[in-house]
Amino acid sequence: MSFFQLVHREMHASVRKLVFMSAIGGISNALILTAINAGAAAADTNDHAALWAGTLFLISLFLFFKTQVYVSTTITSEIEAIIHKLRVRMMDYVRRSELLSVEEIGRARIIAAISSDAAILTQASNMLSFSIQGPILIGFVAIYVAYLSLTAFFLAAIIVTLAGLIFHFRSRRLTEERARAAEHERRLFDRITDFLDGFKEIRLNRSRSDSLFDDAVDVSRTAANIKIRAQSETFKQIAYSQGYMYILLGTVVFVAPQFSESLGGASVAKITAALLYVIGAFFALVQSIPILMNANAAADRIQKLEQMLRETVSSETDDVVSPKSFETIEMRQVKFSYVDRHSDVAFHIGPIDFTLKSGELLFITGGNGSGKSTFLRVLAGLYHPQEGEILLDGRRVTKATRDEYRELFSAIFYDYHLFRRLYGVPNADPRELAELLAQFRLEDKTGLTNGEFRTLDLSGGQRRRLALIVSLLEDRPIMLLDEWTAEQDPEYRRKFYDEIIPELMRAGKTLVVITHDDRYLDEFRMPGRRIHMEEGRIVEERKVGG
Repeated sequence: MSFFQLVHREMHASVRKLVFMSAIGGISNALILTAINAGAAAADTNDHAALWAGTLFLISLFLFFKTQVYVSTTITSEIEAIIHKLRVRMMDYVRRSELLSVEEIGRARIIAAISSDAAILTQASNMLSFSIQGPILIGFVAIYVAYLSLTAFFLAAIIVTLAGLIFHFRSRRLTEERARAAEHERRLFDRITDFLDGFKEIRLNRSRSDSLFDDAVDVSRTAANIKIRAQSETFKQIAYSQGYMYILLGTVVFVAPQFSESLGGASVAKITAALLYVIGAFFALVQSIPILMNANAAADRIQKLEQMLRETVSSETDDVVSPKSFETIEMRQVKFSYVDRHSDVAFHIGPIDFTLKSGELLFITGGNGSGKSTFLRVLAGLYHPQEGEILLDGRRVTKATRDEYRELFSAIFYDYHLFRRLYGVPNADPRELAELLAQFRLEDKTGLTNGEFRTLDLSGGQRRRLALIVSLLEDRPIMLLDEWTAEQDPEYRRKFYDEIIPELMRAGKTLVVITHDDRYLDEFRMPGRRIHMEEGRIVEERKVGG
């Protein structure tokens, strides 16, 4: 999809009115040239022609200013409104997409579309008005030149047509280069994310730091070289286009009079003045082409991403009922697998038969890569089983009911994210929050101010405690905790098993906990169930506590 198609599809303002005002602007620009030429020709005669030319000049100048202001402000406001609409729409698609689809698309591509590609469209908005008015101006000046001399007009048309064809065919090759450069810049974003998210690991391992840096430099160099080639070719085309215009001027002055006896000095002077007048518009139009080509590429990337996201959107409705309770969740012969797009490592679980009852305490154990976290995502409805089925109170969970099913869960996954605001908890009780912060010893570390946590710059264990507080405020029937104790000190690890779990169970929660704390499970006294996973399957099930 081109930039112009995107604008035409999305804009609210009348396209016809915008084109009409642009046409008036181009015509008024051409009339200014006509008035100047007529005024110059009548300067020595002191007749009414000079007055007519002056009047035409003032009227044309007034129309030019009015149309320029209207077109520029309308296009600017429309482009920003379109960008806002695209961003909102893509964010809405993302939040309603399936987890696996978003993981396959990749964070870098989504962020690039919403931020950098949108910025390219903003930059192109300044050129859009001229790209509409410029051809109109050139067209009317061409009519004026044809009126003065058909010979000069046909020579000019031949030269401009040849130059345009050459420019077009050379530009088609540049589109692929720009797409390759954009892909490498997205890869560079991933490397920069590695620098920031893995900063501690980088500082501890010089070899890793050097290797990542070398890889990032290589990706950046490749992107730079591609862009250098593309920009160099673009500037060559601009230089060639300018050369073609000077060839056109030389042809009109030196060649055209040889083929037309009627083309005298006065006519040549007028035609030359007209071409010099339009040459600035032509150069500006040519220089705007690289920006518009970048905008075309950005619009195409946005359109393709939007299409991909649209295809992954679940059948979520605006009114999703949040269930307050359930009786049983069953998995019947559930299988799921996927291949990580970064490491090409396959993850799979199943076949699994499993039942979770309301108010139950379930521990999941197993080695790394045994499928525990993937199982948790399937249980929560974030991954959809490729085989088998999940039943909620005897009814199959389908695409139509999956969002309602997910409302049963609050979760702290191993790679959890802490939000700065209490999104989804609009009526949080300040007193309850203060009590929870005190209970988890965070009252002097953070708190809510103007609806935001004062800071999230906490230790790993403190962040997990804050995440648990948020989950408690969500007050969902089922809580999923993926290695919540992994970053807790021994005191809080003991507190989790001796105090926090019993308190959650007394509150009527259904608790599913992934853990490696075998020693604590052996000493656990509260009745619960433990399943052990290996290679994506449940290989052992037994009771704990009690």
